Amino acid sequence: MVSRVAILTLTFLLVAGLERLPRLRFAPARFLRAHLATDTAWYLVATGASVVFTLGVGPVIAPLALADGLVTLPLALRVAVAVIGYDLVAFLVHRRLHRVDALWAVHKVHHSSRHLDWLATTRTHMFEHLVRNLPAQGLLLLAGFPVSVVTAATAIYAGFALFGHSNLRVNLRWAEPVFITPRVHRRHHVPATTERNFGTVLSLWDRACGTLVELDTAAAEPLGVPGELETYPQRFADAVRAPGRELRARRARELTPVTSEPEVPPRPTGDRPPPAPAPRRRRTPRP
Repeated sequence: MVSRVAILTLTFLLVAGLERLPRLRFAPARFLRAHLATDTAWYLVATGASVVFTLGVGPVIAPLALADGLVTLPLALRVAVAVIGYDLVAFLVHRRLHRVDALWAVHKVHHSSRHLDWLATTRTHMFEHLVRNLPAQGLLLLAGFPVSVVTAATAIYAGFALFGHSNLRVNLRWAEPVFITPRVHRRHHVPATTERNFGTVLSLWDRACGTLVELDTAAAEPLGVPGELETYPQRFADAVRAPGRELRARRARELTPVTSEPEVPPRPTGDRPPPAPAPRRRRTPRP
């Protein structure tokens, strides 16, 4: 477990170093940028969530697994199948994060990054780690994949997520028919196209669902939560509490009775009926 965390940390630092090279950097950015402490705190949250699942949840689910039908396959092929399964489940969960109001309130934390770089992928609320990662890892374990294979698949998935959120300018259009690249995922963080490009590893799922957009993003194009670019909290403590506050406020609005003016009967329209003709006086004949 320690070696896994160390490898991922070194990978993050490697991407951070590559982003310092002007010829590889997508958008101008300082290393000591705004809210670096916030994103460092989110990175520690993500690392803690990974440790909790590996040491706590994984051993509980693994004994419930079905027989491993892929045990005769080479290890590399089993890992590849696990990555595909992980990415598909994560893609479906990601779409639900955007479709369900309560989940979107939590997922906003991830979209609150104003600039993508080596720490953007781990800006994720702790509750989202549970909702987003547990289904994929749990289903793989229940399907009979050993913990070692699930761990490898999770690490590969995390590597793709890190690369997709990086501030790197690399020409990988040739790979985009199959894989997600930084150019493809960057559009997901643009408010106008945040309902597109949900994938992390494979672009096949977005293609099949009609949600893939292959557009370039300008370096100065604003990123962030749609409709809340300037107002969504950037400080760690405020962002942790933001989903709960939003859900409580929404609940309060739903419970508040709507007051309305008493209904006034409609005023009759149309002409008044004509007055009844006066009765004619009968003339009596003279004698």
